[in-house]
Amino acid sequence: MGIVTNWTIFRKFYIVGFTMIVIILFGIGGFMLIEKWSFFDSFYMTVITITTVGFGEVHKLSSNGRLFTVILILSTFGTFTYLISLVTSLIASGELGKNLKIYRNLKLMSGMKNHVIVCGLGRVGNQVVKDLIADGFNVVAIESNLDRTVQENVILINGDATNDEILEKAGINNARTIVACLPNDTDNLFVVLSAREKNKSLQIISRASQKSSIDKMKYAGANHVIMPDSIGGSHMASIVSAPVVIDFLDQIRIDKHDGANIESISFEELPMIYQDKTLEELNIKKQTGATVIGFRLKNGEFIINPADSTVIEEHSSLLVLGNATEIENVNKLFNLTTKK
Repeated sequence: MGIVTNWTIFRKFYIVGFTMIVIILFGIGGFMLIEKWSFFDSFYMTVITITTVGFGEVHKLSSNGRLFTVILILSTFGTFTYLISLVTSLIASGELGKNLKIYRNLKLMSGMKNHVIVCGLGRVGNQVVKDLIADGFNVVAIESNLDRTVQENVILINGDATNDEILEKAGINNARTIVACLPNDTDNLFVVLSAREKNKSLQIISRASQKSSIDKMKYAGANHVIMPDSIGGSHMASIVSAPVVIDFLDQIRIDKHDGANIESISFEELPMIYQDKTLEELNIKKQTGATVIGFRLKNGEFIINPADSTVIEEHSSLLVLGNATEIENVNKLFNLTTKK
């Protein structure tokens, strides 16, 4: 089970605390006005009255003072009874420890940066979260249904992802990516619009059920729009026509097989001494053992098995294939930091 931020519980304690402050001020003011006592004597009398410790009166009370004391005790009794029942129910249900953990994680989330927000924890959303956690990303999930479950190490915010306030609580302004996995295209479109408005540099990935929604979501600000049903169907068909190829790609892309990994390297990630060089000059195969299998031009077009004369220019990217050791060699060669 993930970490659920249930704002209602905290709100109840805030209300109780605020009520107690009002009662204390009411008691101090009453004793000062009725009995003409000093602030300290009035404060002391108020505290021993509402806590019912029974130390006795500070000074002899008048008839009006006694009546006021009765009113003060009765007004306090209901508040204390509610507080005791609230704490007892939290302890009995195990919610107290859980919500203390929530508070600590909310403090942690307040300084979180470059995390991924996942909206919706259905089958698609849960798979997204599972893979992101496995890859070492910090994940904040938003889900309105508390019956949904999510694995450990995920901060789960209970709320509506289409609500701007909930997105802000999830740290939308400091996030690196948001993934909209809600079952309804209209809701996903709303999330895309809100997210793009709040964070212009945010990477936005959205789920779509209808093909007609793709262009709308991209126009609204989505960088990528995914149709799970379409991708699943195409994947099944590909297994029929090229099973060995698909098994190999699945080991890399889905199973994350230790024997084969693909890493992308953008022009901007490369140290300046390697920028604007040809693949032949980089000599990646000889230096690391990894193979350059693809090249993305700045216009987004991909070149498979690029020629040695290909120049690494601004806004372009390399796709490198290798085992875990070879990919590690690539990262060391180019002084690449983790992308998590």
